Amino acid sequence: MKRHLALSTFALICSINLLGCSSYFKRQECENINWFDHGQKVALRGEWLNADKTLQECRKAEANINETQLDQGFKAGMEQYCTPQKAYQIGKSGDLFYRGLCEGPSINSILAQHSQGIRDYCSKANSVAAGASGKKYQNVCPANLEKDFLPGYRRGRKRFVDAQILDKENQRQQINFTLLTKQSELNNVYAELNNLQGRRNFLEMQRSNALSAQNPTQAGYIDGQINALSGDISIKQNTVNSKNREVEALRKQQDQLAAEISNFRAELPSLEE
Repeated sequence: MKRHLALSTFALICSINLLGCSSYFKRQECENINWFDHGQKVALRGEWLNADKTLQECRKAEANINETQLDQGFKAGMEQYCTPQKAYQIGKSGDLFYRGLCEGPSINSILAQHSQGIRDYCSKANSVAAGASGKKYQNVCPANLEKDFLPGYRRGRKRFVDAQILDKENQRQQINFTLLTKQSELNNVYAELNNLQGRRNFLEMQRSNALSAQNPTQAGYIDGQINALSGDISIKQNTVNSKNREVEALRKQQDQLAAEISNFRAELPSLEE
């Protein structure tokens, strides 16, 4: 009971102060983060901690951040990032290497391996696979390699984009079918709710007539029926709310897929040879 009261009070506070409520949930989210892992991931992306958006948001929300774990994770990530092997992998994936995180006598070897990775990525033999991987070209290829790389990349990218459009169109069709079913279910539940509410309105009118006729026994009997109906109405209203959320979620998926398809279609002309 006390927990229910506390939650109800918090919900009321949230309805009054949306900003404070948002900060509360953000703090809860931040305090569940494994800060060692997060710091490591930031370093492996080639970023400094002060540029990390998640960390900025958590500090703004005044969350309890384990700074020691964050720092240790970041340093562990830097040790992995600043190696010739990692630098080569980054280049071979078609990504830039951010040397600002790295220092020491091995830096020249690290940069040389990244350059080798870039050359392998930008080779004509890899161009179609690079495009078909789904990863967008980051303009990393030297001019002398780019000329032979881009035609194959565009062919591979077009295959990827065409496949994505087809897949997302299929997803939309499936969602449309599900949405029609859910909307039909929602309409049926609405009809059931309206029927229950109509019955309650009729009973309330009968109770009023019984009271006017000074028949408290009849009025009491009708009260019992109204109370039972009110419970059914509450359950049915919860079902309506649940169905509404399902329909809204499906519509959001539709909108997201439509936006993604539109973006892919807009890209197609640039991939034509």
